[in-house]
Amino acid sequence: MQKLALDIVAKAANAAASPTPEDPCFGAWTPLQAFGLSVTTRTGKALPGVIAIGLEADPRLKVLQETRLPITATALSIGDQDTARDVVLGDDDRTVRNLAVDLIVIDRTTGHATLLDVKRGGALYSSRARLDLCTAMAACALTAPAALRRINVSIATASWGIIDLGGAAGFAEDRCVSGAEINTFFDVPITPLIELFNQTIATGYSAEMQRLVGHVFDTPDVTRGGADEWTESDDQASRELTVRSTRSVGCAPRLPQRLIGPHERRRLALVSGSSSRSRQRGRT
Repeated sequence: MQKLALDIVAKAANAAASPTPEDPCFGAWTPLQAFGLSVTTRTGKALPGVIAIGLEADPRLKVLQETRLPITATALSIGDQDTARDVVLGDDDRTVRNLAVDLIVIDRTTGHATLLDVKRGGALYSSRARLDLCTAMAACALTAPAALRRINVSIATASWGIIDLGGAAGFAEDRCVSGAEINTFFDVPITPLIELFNQTIATGYSAEMQRLVGHVFDTPDVTRGGADEWTESDDQASRELTVRSTRSVGCAPRLPQRLIGPHERRRLALVSGSSSRSRQRGRT
């Protein structure tokens, strides 16, 4: 985790060190602005992977990252209506575009897949950006079962939501999970990993910024080394996208009209299964 964070700082520092014309707005501060922007962008892209590391420690869960799913015309026309909760579409309809979903978390117990987009949540997204993303995610949830079968991943149902880590992105509360709620949502301790990742980023960021400031004022480096001290990790081997066959747990439970995490969905399925067995015994 720490190595991943330091790699981000190193790559951002190397990118900022490349010869570029001074920005007319930032002047001599251009390298600092470029470095800060690069770290922010790279950190946002890495966060789904950090969450995935924590989730994969739970044998009940299968995690897919950056999975391209089709958005079809039919799925867009249905959208996120209540009537679409039990609808499953094929992916052979006219594809309008594709969306790379940050995380698909599959619960092997229930066979349910939760499609998640991960936001750092440090700033408010525009209403148009929120609407576009939610529309696309709702459409992907309808085509996910058929699309995933094409890569030999079998699921029973799918839903979607937003992980808003900072809680400031502005998405509807019934469609997002924020802060420490993520631990309860998955029944997995995710926030300690995120905190370690963020702290390591902050340490490397501070050291590199001080070094860059020293260059702006033509003073000796206030920290040792710099970008050359960071190390880069090797590419991780691709993982096989397979999931064990799933069995239904009792009859389908009546679910609340909001985003439901794997932990709560699993509990509801068990309660529903227990009630179903009790009714059957009562008839005999």
